[in-house]
Amino acid sequence: DGLLELYEATLDPAHLEFALAVARRMIDGFYDKEHGGFYQSADTSADLLMRVKEDYDGAEPSGNSVACLALLKLAAITDKPEFRAIVEKTFHLFAERLTQLPQAAPYLLEALDFSLQEPARVVIAGDPTSENATKLLAAAHSVYQPNKVILGTLGPVEEFAKTLKPKESDASVYLCKGTHCELPTSDPSKVAEMLK
Repeated sequence: DGLLELYEATLDPAHLEFALAVARRMIDGFYDKEHGGFYQSADTSADLLMRVKEDYDGAEPSGNSVACLALLKLAAITDKPEFRAIVEKTFHLFAERLTQLPQAAPYLLEALDFSLQEPARVVIAGDPTSENATKLLAAAHSVYQPNKVILGTLGPVEEFAKTLKPKESDASVYLCKGTHCELPTSDPSKVAEMLK
């Protein structure tokens, strides 16, 4: 989750590549393929009597809640449906908890809300290190919209985003859902309007 936040703040493809590697290691070592959900301890912890799957979001969100939202965002950025399938199985595992005591898992509810509709994808095409791209990125982050992801066109992003090119300058923003995008803009003030 932290690596995704760093990627969305910088659009540095190295952060996205590292996030994918960490996600795959998390799935390999902590995910219960049979029943869904993530254990708090790795499968290599031989000295434990029992492996626990935490579902309570206290002062800090549970590992399952953070993993679910991070995998959903990663799926939206990279178009990897296997991440969504893992999250859906985890939702099924904790469905009773979410139904009977939803206030115990608010972060998991946030992940569930994120999963119920296709997130808006703010694609910043062009050189992510340019001055204009930095302004566009700041404008995209200036509007609170919990069900959005911000991505560039470099690295292991979804294939559709890689086809988008800057139109008016060295960087442009496309607001996309599915394969439909609004007309691109290079004006940071218009980005904020598009997201409202």
